[in-house]
Amino acid sequence: MADLIATKKRTMADFKFGEQYSWLIINFLAALIGFSMGRVVILDFLNPFSIALLCASMINKLNPYLIGISIIGGSFSLKNPQLLLRNIILVTVIMLVYIIIKKSRLNHKTFYSIFVPLVNLMTGSLIFYINNYYLYDMLMIIIESLMLCALINIYDKAIKFFVDIKKRTKISTEEIVSILLLIMSAFLGSTLYIWILSIKNIVSITIILLASYMGNIGTGASTGTVFGVLQALSGDIYPSAIGVYGICGVLASAFKPYGRIMSILGFIVGNSIMTFYINGSTEVLISFEEILAASIIFMIIPNKKIKDFLTNKLAIETEGYRRAEVYRIKDYTVERLQEISDLFKELALSMSTGLGTKEYFSQIDAAGIMEKVVKDICHECGMYNSCWKKEFYGTYQKMFSALCKIEKGHLKEYDKYDDIITDCLFPEKIWDRLRYYYDLYRHTISWKKKIDNSRHALSHQLKETSKLIEGLASRFNANIDFDKALEEEIFISMDKIGLRLNHVTALKGKNSIEIDIKHRNCGGKRICVSKILPEIRRITGKHFLKVDTSCCLKGRDECWLKLREAHKFSIATGIARKQKQTSFISGDNYSLLELKDGKFIMILSDGMGSGPRAAMESGMAVNLIEKFLAAGYDQNTALEAVNSLLLIKSDDENFATVDMTIINQYTGDVEFLKVGAVSTFIKYKDRVDIIRNSSLPAGIMDKIDVEFSRRKVGDGDFVVMVTDGVLEANDKVLDKEKWLEYIIYEIDTRNPKKMADIIMEKCLEISGGQLLDDMTVLVAKIWKSS
Repeated sequence: MADLIATKKRTMADFKFGEQYSWLIINFLAALIGFSMGRVVILDFLNPFSIALLCASMINKLNPYLIGISIIGGSFSLKNPQLLLRNIILVTVIMLVYIIIKKSRLNHKTFYSIFVPLVNLMTGSLIFYINNYYLYDMLMIIIESLMLCALINIYDKAIKFFVDIKKRTKISTEEIVSILLLIMSAFLGSTLYIWILSIKNIVSITIILLASYMGNIGTGASTGTVFGVLQALSGDIYPSAIGVYGICGVLASAFKPYGRIMSILGFIVGNSIMTFYINGSTEVLISFEEILAASIIFMIIPNKKIKDFLTNKLAIETEGYRRAEVYRIKDYTVERLQEISDLFKELALSMSTGLGTKEYFSQIDAAGIMEKVVKDICHECGMYNSCWKKEFYGTYQKMFSALCKIEKGHLKEYDKYDDIITDCLFPEKIWDRLRYYYDLYRHTISWKKKIDNSRHALSHQLKETSKLIEGLASRFNANIDFDKALEEEIFISMDKIGLRLNHVTALKGKNSIEIDIKHRNCGGKRICVSKILPEIRRITGKHFLKVDTSCCLKGRDECWLKLREAHKFSIATGIARKQKQTSFISGDNYSLLELKDGKFIMILSDGMGSGPRAAMESGMAVNLIEKFLAAGYDQNTALEAVNSLLLIKSDDENFATVDMTIINQYTGDVEFLKVGAVSTFIKYKDRVDIIRNSSLPAGIMDKIDVEFSRRKVGDGDFVVMVTDGVLEANDKVLDKEKWLEYIIYEIDTRNPKKMADIIMEKCLEISGGQLLDDMTVLVAKIWKSS
C-alpha cells in the first residue's frame, strides 16, 4: 500500500513538474516574441503589436512583468527615443492597472480592449502635442489605437491555443489565422540573416506554401496577401508589391493536385510573372535563394503530419470529406426512391383502369334477365312457339313491362290481374323468376360497386404512397442546409473544455436546428447532460433537448447524442368523458400525437350513435389517422383513407365525425380540420373564439368535405374540443354554441384538466344528469416554454 501511495505521489510530482516546465517555455517564447515586437515600427512611428501582445498575455495569465520588460528591451535596442518613451509609459500604466484589477471579477478581455486603446490614444496625442504634431500624425495615432483593439482579440485566441495545446485536439480556421498573424507580427521586428537569407522571409514563404498546399485557392490567396501587407507595413517591400505574395499563394494552391514540387513551381512562376509586371526587369521581388530554402523546409515536412493535421486538427475539413460521401449516397438513394415511386404510380394506374359501375338499369340488363327466365320456364312450355316465335314482340313487351314495374317498385308481389297473366300458362313462375333474377342483378351491382370503391380507395392510397415517396426523394434531393460555422464552433468549444468529439452535424430546419453529436463513450457519466448541453446552450443562445433521454450507445466506444431545439410553446392537456346512460362504453375516441417537426396534434372522433359499434367506428378513424400522420402522410390523405374505409366497410350506414387540431409548437400557428364535427373554442385572455363547421361526417359521401381554419395562439391560451353530446346537453337554448362560449369564458382556472371537468359538470347540471349521448371534452393549454 505504501509503495502504491509513493508511486502516486511521484506521478503527481512529475505531472506538476511537466506543467511548470511547459509554463516556463510558453513564457520564455512570449518574452522572445515581445522583444521582437518591441523592435517593430510601421509607417515610421507606429507599433500596436507589442502592447497588444502584453494585454493578451495578461488575459491568459502569462507573466506580464517578463513580457513587459522584453518589449521595453526591444524598443531600447531600436534606438528610437520617441517609440521607447511611448512604450515605457504604456507598459508602466498597463502594469499598474493589472496589479489593481487582476483579482477582480471584471471581464479582462473587454476591459483591456477598451481601456488600452484609449490610453494609447492619450499617450500618443500628448507626445505629438509636445513635438508640435500634424493632423496626419493624430490620424495615425487613431488608426494605431483601433488596430490595437483588434490585435488584442486576435492574439488572445492564438495565445489561448498555445496555453491549452496539450489538451486541444482540434483547431478552428479563426485560430489558424490568429496564430499566423502572431508569428508574422513577431518576425516583423526580426533582422536575423543567415548568409544573405532573411529568416523572416523564409518563414513567411514556408507558411504560405503550407497554407496553399493544405487548403484551397482562397486559403493560399488570403495567407499570401496577409503576409504581403505585413511586409509592406514593416517597410521590407513596396506597397505595390503586396499582391506578389497573394498571386504566389494562388498559383501554389492551383498546382497542388500535381504534388509538392509543382506547388513550389507555381509559387516561383507567380513570383516571376509579378516581377516582370511590376519591375519590368529581371530583378526579382522575392529572392530565389529564400524560395529555395523555404521549399527545402516544405519538402522535409512528412506527408503523414500534414494528413494528420487535416483529419485530426481541422474540424471542418474532416466534415467536408465525410459530407461529400454522404452526398454520393444521397444521390443513389434519391434515384432508388424515384424508381419505387414510379412503381407505385403504375400500380395505382392499373388498379383504377376499368373502374365505374353503372348506376342505371339498361335494356341490355333487362334482356339478359328475360333470357334466363325464358330458359328456365318457357323452353319447357307447349306454348313456346306461339309466344316466342309467332308473337315474339308482344310477349317480349309484356315481360319487359313487368320487369320495369319490379325495377321501379310498382310490383312488389305477384298480381294475377297484371297483363302477363292473360296469355301465360305459368304466370306465377314467370313473376317469381323475374323477381329472383332482378334481385340477383341488384346484389351483383351492389357488390361490384363495393369492389370498385375498394379498388378506388386502394388506387388512391397507392397514388398517395407514390407522392409520399416522391416527396421523400425531393426532400433528400433538396439542398440540405448544414450550419458549418456552428459545427466548427461546437467542435472547438468542446475541445477547449476537454471533450473529444468524433462527429458533429448541425442541420437547419424550417423552424429549428437539429444537432447530431458522436463522442467517446463516457461510461455512464452523462457528460451529454452535464457538459455538452450547457455548452451548446452557451454557443447558440438557445435551449436544446435530447431527443432520446436514454444513453444511446453505438457499439462499445461511441455515444450518439441527438439534440433538437426546444419548442417555443409547451402544451398540457386535460380530458373529461361520460358515456350515454344506456351504454357501458363511450362511442367517442381521441388521440394526442406529437410529430418530429414540432407539431402537436389532437384528434377527436364521434362514431354514429353510441355503444360498442360507435366506439369501433370512431376508434378505427382515430387509429388510422394517427398511423397515417406518424408515417408522414398529410392530413387530407389520412381523412380520405378513413372516409374510404367507412364507405366500403359494410352495407349498413357507418360514419364518424373527425375533429383535428394541429398546433405548431415553434410558431403558435393552429390549424383546425373538421369533418362533420361540432365547433371548437379558443379561450384567449380577453375573449373566446368559435371555430364553426358545416360539413358532413366521414363515410357518407364518396368525396370527403373538409372544413379548414387557421388561428394563432400564445402564452396562456386554451383550445377546447368537444363532441356533439356536450352541446346537446342543454336543450333549453337554441344557440348552444353561444351557451358553451359563455361557460368557457366564465371559467377562471389555468389548469386544463380542471377546465375540462368544470365544462362536464355544467353539462351534467343543465341536463339534470340525463345523458342522451356520449360526451367528451378535450382541453389543451398553451404556454411559453421557460
